[in-house]
Order: sequence, then structure tokens, then C-alpha cells
Amino acid sequence: MLFDGRIIAGITVFVAVAEAGSYARAAERVGLSRSGVGKAVARLEERTGMRLFDRNSRALKLTDEGRVFLENVTPLLQQLGRVAAPSRPDEVRGRLRVSTDGAFGPYWLVPAIPDFIAAYPQLKIDVLVRDRIDTLLVEGVDVALRFGEPDSRGLDKRLILRSRVLTCASPGYLAQHGTPAAPDDILDGHVCVRLLDEATGRPHVWNFETADGRQRPIAPDCGLTVNDAASLVAAAVGDFGIVRLLDIVAEDYLCSGRLVEILPEWNTLLWPAYLYTLPDAHESLAIAAFTSFICARTSETD
Repeated sequence: MLFDGRIIAGITVFVAVAEAGSYARAAERVGLSRSGVGKAVARLEERTGMRLFDRNSRALKLTDEGRVFLENVTPLLQQLGRVAAPSRPDEVRGRLRVSTDGAFGPYWLVPAIPDFIAAYPQLKIDVLVRDRIDTLLVEGVDVALRFGEPDSRGLDKRLILRSRVLTCASPGYLAQHGTPAAPDDILDGHVCVRLLDEATGRPHVWNFETADGRQRPIAPDCGLTVNDAASLVAAAVGDFGIVRLLDIVAEDYLCSGRLVEILPEWNTLLWPAYLYTLPDAHESLAIAAFTSFICARTSETD
């Protein structure tokens, strides 16, 4: 019988919440947002058919089912960690070259790297931000992390998360130009900044999608086209216009109020991220340790 490996990621988050006593403290421990932790627990409850936490009390408490589940999975999770990880951190040494794109690298990977280096102090990391995945083959890269549909050029690949595509603008822009109520309103005089599709040389089409299946692709005129996430953010917070951003890129700016999500009911499209290695990568302790670290820190694998 095949086991759904996504449950392991959910169990990891569940144990962190149970030990920390709150979603917020667990989020800091596992490297997710508070909402990401809540979604991971909800998915685990759906898949197991159990209600793990009592959300009616003022404090977050385990249900009786949750308490028994925790007692059963904790030793199994510890044993799995011992089997999957190298026996000693000092066995993992050398230099690991990681290629990543402009969204995953600066906004997720680099902030997480200190924890990985703390766990494996003998390992040195090179992070290379590249637009294309062929660097894995021509630049001696060990691991690649990329958003987008999977590449199939003889590489092993693993889905590690899905990020929601958000439509955003700054409060200053919206105060001046108004807030669109539907995707077609964007076509009526709004300023847009679009991301360049490196494969076609043209800006990406904006594909809007609702939870009930309605879809609306648009290709708005844009006064500015860029080829990286940082430039999209800079244009948006500078009141230039409307942009589309992955939620891992936009989250901090939304929390601080520098950006506002617009058309939330149309922002249900999920964009996948994959981890790529060469077929013989399993022989490297460094690559195995890095892969385990990344998968432990990402629980969105639906």
C-alpha cells in the first residue's frame, strides 16, 4: 500500500503546534506563516478524519483524539528523523551549490538558510539566483528550486509547495486610482506591472480563478515589464501600479500594510514549486540533508 507522504509534513506541523501551544509559536519553529500552520493542521484533520484541537476554548488544547494521536506519532516521527538524516551533522561537509529563482531564493530560501547551516556547520552553501534551470547541468549545481510547471529534462523532481497568486497594489495607488471590483475593471484605465515570461519573451497573462471554478484571463496594457519578483515589489510599493505576486513574496508587505490584496475572491490560483536534483544525487549526504531540510520546512504539497 502506498503511503501519502503529505501526511508526514502535516504531522510535523501538528507536533510543533502541540508542543508550542499556539499556531504563532509553531509558525516560528517550522518556518511557515500562522495561516500556513492553520491550513496544514486542517488538511491533516481532513485526511485523518480526526479533530485534533479544541478550537472552542480560549486556549488551544488537544482533543482526546489529538492527545492519543500525538502519543502515537511522536516516537514514529523521531524514528523517521533518525533514519532519514545522516547519523552525525559533522559527516555532512563540503560545499553545496543551490540554484533558485528570484521568488523562491530571496523570499523563502535565504531567510531559512541560517537554520540549515546551524544544523550542519561543516557545510558551505552557494546560492545562485538564476532564471533558467539549465544551470543544474552546466554550472555544477547540486540542487535547483524553481516555481513553475515541472521541467522534464532528465532530472529528479519533487513538489515542495504551492503558492497562491495574489493581486496587489499599494494603498497610495488605490487611493488615487480606485480599487477594481472585478478582473475586467483592471482593463479600464489601471496601470499594471507585469512579469516577463523568459520562455516566450512576452509578459505573463494574468489568469484569474475563483473557488467555484470561474476563470478570467486578461492581458492588461502595462507601462512597465520586469523579469524578477523584487522589481515587481519595488514598483508596487512605489505606487506605480497593480501587480501579481506569489503569497510568499507578498506576505510581509501585506502584513505591514505597504501592499493591499485586491480581488481576493479571484486569487485562488496556485503556482507550484519543485526541487530538482540529478538522478544520482541520493548518494550525496549533503544533498540528502538539504532535501530533508527543505521538505521539513514546506508543508504545502497538495
